[in-house]
Parts: sequence; C-alpha cells; structure tokens
Amino acid sequence: MADATSAVPGRFDALLTQLAQQHGGVESLLDSFFDFLHRKTDFYVVSSDPARHKMGFLPGQAQRKVLEAFQRHPMKSLDERNGSAVTVRSVTTTKTTGATAVPTASSAALAGASTAAVATEGPELTEDGKQIPIANGGVAEKYTWTQTLEEVSMHVEFAQDTQAKDLDCHIGPTRLRVALKSDRTRALLEGEFPEKVRADESIWSIESNRTLNISLEKVQRTWWACALKGGPEIDTSQVDSRRSIQEYDEATQGAIRKAMYDQRQQQINGRLPLTPEERMLQEAKNLPGSPFFVLHTTIKTLQEGAHIRCFLPLSLSHPLAGPM
Repeated sequence: MADATSAVPGRFDALLTQLAQQHGGVESLLDSFFDFLHRKTDFYVVSSDPARHKMGFLPGQAQRKVLEAFQRHPMKSLDERNGSAVTVRSVTTTKTTGATAVPTASSAALAGASTAAVATEGPELTEDGKQIPIANGGVAEKYTWTQTLEEVSMHVEFAQDTQAKDLDCHIGPTRLRVALKSDRTRALLEGEFPEKVRADESIWSIESNRTLNISLEKVQRTWWACALKGGPEIDTSQVDSRRSIQEYDEATQGAIRKAMYDQRQQQINGRLPLTPEERMLQEAKNLPGSPFFVLHTTIKTLQEGAHIRCFLPLSLSHPLAGPM
C-alpha cells in the first residue's frame, strides 16, 4: 500500500472533531480508526513479497509506520501548556425534567471555569456571511453544534477539568442556561432556542471532564439556522437532508417502498420517463429474435365477457407466436 500524501495541517479538523466528540475518549477513537484499517484496508495484511502480491506489508512494517506517524509530532509538556493537556476520563449522562439536573461524577473541584469553542480553523462562509453547515450545524464563540431533523447536539469545551456535579444545566422548552453551582448568578452559557424543544426528553453529559454535551429533542421536525437565537447562522439550504429508509418505523418503510414500486411501475408503463438503461432494455425486448418478444394478443374471457389486452413474454419460436 503506497504512502498517502501528507495532509495539510488542520485540513480535517472539523471532521475529526465531530468523530472525537462521538467517542468516549482517545482509546475509543483510536480503536475505531484501527478497526477501519483492519476491515477496509490491507494495513493488517502481512506478506513476504508485497510488491508481487500488490498488497500488504512486510512483517513489522505496519507497526513501524504507526510509530513513525506518532513520532512525527512532538510531545507537549503539561507545564509548558499551563495544564491544558486533556486526560480522558469517564462520561456521566443525565436526563433533565425541565428543571436543574443533578448528575453524579468524580473529579477535582472546579474553580472559575470558562468556556471556549472547539479549536478549528473556523467555518467556511457563504457570500451573505452565513456558515456552510458542518454536520448540519455550525460553530459559535462558546460552543459547536450539529443537528438532524429530530434533535440538536451542542458541545461546550471547558478550560479546566469540570465535574458534572459542579454544573447547573437547565433545559427548558424555550431556553438553555448553564452555570456553576458555586456561582449561579454568572451564566457560562445562556440563550433562547429558535424553536421549542421537549425538555423532558433532552439530556446533557460531561465527557472527559472537559466537554459538556447537550442533546435537545425538537418539537417540530425542521432545520434550525442557529442553536441559540442571536448566534451565528448556517445556510439551511445546504444541509444534508438525506435519510436512510432504515431510520423510519416499519409502517413508514412499507409506505416508502410502495411509493418507490408505484413510481417504477409508472416508468415501465410509460407514464414517467425511463432512465437511459431502462429505455434501452425496453427497446431490446421488441427486437426480432429477442427471447422476451412481447406478443400482443386478445383473449376473450367467458367470465367477464370482455376483451383483455395482455402482454405475454414469448419468443418468436413459441407455438402461439403467429403473424402479427
């Protein structure tokens, strides 16, 4: 497997940030990455002659490449960074009932925490100044956010280790307020939602003692332009609204499949335009010598006393295939 060209530093920060936020820590993220290499690439294939087989690596070569990639980036001293290095710890999830949630967690006490947005190169903007959506969401000063038609996820990064028990996170139908229990008068994050949410179905959690994750259940299935009113807006015309059929319930899946089948039948019967491939196949069926030559015949049924026009896939050599 040939070495890939070195990526521009920070080029994939937005994508990798989304992946990191969906994992429980560095170990989980690395495990997913190497699991991908194991299942989808030849990175774990060992060969005594990779050039001849055109795949795989010499014994120990893959391990050396991992070590080389790790050593390509220097270690960072905890003292030099003033304690900003991140240590992966556990995640505590709490469901709110529209009032202040009281979760449990274990870590050092927090003293004067502040919020900071996830480090990225900054979102791309449209000509009218709106953000181009990242995972259908965007980036604000104190948080990042993503969304589906059913829910919104907000992520707040803290400058210091933060326990779930240190936070007062209130999710109401129309508002959000996050503050320290030691200083409830000063909100770390506060604002009004652009649409109503189901407060009793919304939850929040602390990940790695550094990230506050807030999951909001929408009342209306609509795309939000911002997570909180007054925040930076995204261009909702550029959201990815595609949805897998497996995400719907069984009844809806059945209705979708029936609609797809009906549409296909309309195409076959000529009421909708055929694709080029379908048109070619349809024309080939009527060519002399085709095993699927369509024979038009009229059948008189005694039961109905009427003539029914049928399409029978018979070859020209079939006994019933007489002059047209």
